[in-house]
Amino acid sequence: MRKIIDDRNARWLPAFVGAFVLAGCGGDDGGSGTGSASATGTATATATATGSGTATGGTVTGTATSQGSDSAGSGSSGTATMGSAGSTTNGSTTGGSTSAGTATGTAGSSTGGQMPVCGNGVVEMGEECDDGNAIDNDACSNVCTKVPCDQQMAPDVFDFSYIWISNSPAGTVSKIDTASATEVGRYVSGPPGKQDPSRTSVSVDGKFAVVVNRNGSITMFAAEPDDCIDKNNNNQIDTSTGPGDVRPWGEDECMIWSKDLPSFSNNQGPRPVSWNVGEQDPNTCQYAMGDVWVGWYNQGQNTGYFRLLNGEDGATITEVTVPNWSGMNWGPYGGAIDGDNNFWVTGWGTNGPVVKIDGQTYQATHYGSAGGWIYGMGLDLSGNTWASGCGTANVYRFDAQSETWSTVANLGGSCLRGLQVDRQGRAFIAKNSPCGLGVIDTMTQTVIQAHVNIPGCVTPVGVSIDAEGYVWVVDQGASSAFKIDPDNYNVVATVTGLQSPYTYSDMTGAGLNAQILPQ
Repeated sequence: MRKIIDDRNARWLPAFVGAFVLAGCGGDDGGSGTGSASATGTATATATATGSGTATGGTVTGTATSQGSDSAGSGSSGTATMGSAGSTTNGSTTGGSTSAGTATGTAGSSTGGQMPVCGNGVVEMGEECDDGNAIDNDACSNVCTKVPCDQQMAPDVFDFSYIWISNSPAGTVSKIDTASATEVGRYVSGPPGKQDPSRTSVSVDGKFAVVVNRNGSITMFAAEPDDCIDKNNNNQIDTSTGPGDVRPWGEDECMIWSKDLPSFSNNQGPRPVSWNVGEQDPNTCQYAMGDVWVGWYNQGQNTGYFRLLNGEDGATITEVTVPNWSGMNWGPYGGAIDGDNNFWVTGWGTNGPVVKIDGQTYQATHYGSAGGWIYGMGLDLSGNTWASGCGTANVYRFDAQSETWSTVANLGGSCLRGLQVDRQGRAFIAKNSPCGLGVIDTMTQTVIQAHVNIPGCVTPVGVSIDAEGYVWVVDQGASSAFKIDPDNYNVVATVTGLQSPYTYSDMTGAGLNAQILPQ
């Protein structure tokens, strides 16, 4: 993810105050004495030693020393009174005791050394961390202690952000830098005869993407050269640099692995796909690489098939079958992972169901259909499934707790397509006839905008959210992708030169990231 540099004020914590320790020496006679004190720092400290003994006279000479980190300080005006026989060393009495003997030293000036400062970006004595910023609930708090992972806010600083869009008829997938709205890579999506890409999915950290080909394959790419593989050992990464630089299949070194999948026909081929989330390191809060769910359809059996692939190499971990799917011509159509690593899938058409595959047990539950024509899908911040309707332009919601469907709104138009929910809980939904966007507040289940016009749109299909919160709309008819401000709905950039792009999914990883860090 591309790094955004923020100006942040450093925070400064008060320096510590040193403590004094009394040292005395007893003598004969007298109830008065003299003392001297030396100190470092800028504070005034008092040390007191008390005790009991048989002698009633003597002189105590007290010495006080700061325990601070500064040095070369000096002080004066130390006094001691009512000394008794015996001697004291560092506040303890040997050979007798002292009673009511007090030495007071006034600190002198500091001339050297540096006290620890929280907020300077350097981990010093007494600090668990120091990130040099003024954000209290990121990985390091404002008092330089580590913040538990589940109490950290979602990060707003990132190294890169890409959206991965399928050029379906060309058999390629485009990698677009969302900050600059520039296509920076284009790749062959699968082996010969196994292409026709549609859905893409991006890992929670944005480092890896998979593209599913409806003709029967899935391919994984690394987003950054550091994660690519120098396969020909020429000490460089040979990879695409843009739309005019498409390497032959197998020659791009940012293609990590590819696996064949069953495909009985285009309408039954693989579609729903999503990364899940790997284990989180409690110290760094970084996630290990996740694994990948992908699904397809056997219409003759009326069964949905779902395979979990190892994210590292594409090896099969498990496979789940869901019988009595829908009986429709198209089967499993969209999929997403919730915060508990459950895989939610919706089916195409009037009988298209919602199905949950448990992320731990791999048990599948078929919850039935919404009662209307389902096309696109996405999850809100609570893990509830939202589905867009075609024909009726209804918006449906499946409550994960009550396990019931409801119809939330009708946005007008002939067909609603892909949808995505942002971190503010707003669902952005692609619309056809007329082309544009609909916007719904998923928290209040109310319509924000029934229709937002997108200048230049033709057939919007997929919607995604990037790392900065901008809305991306993939337009198949315009062969373009629009970057839209989520607040005023202005088009801030347009990426052209795509080839009939057709992608319904979390194309940036922001949807998955919002499930893990919804705040």
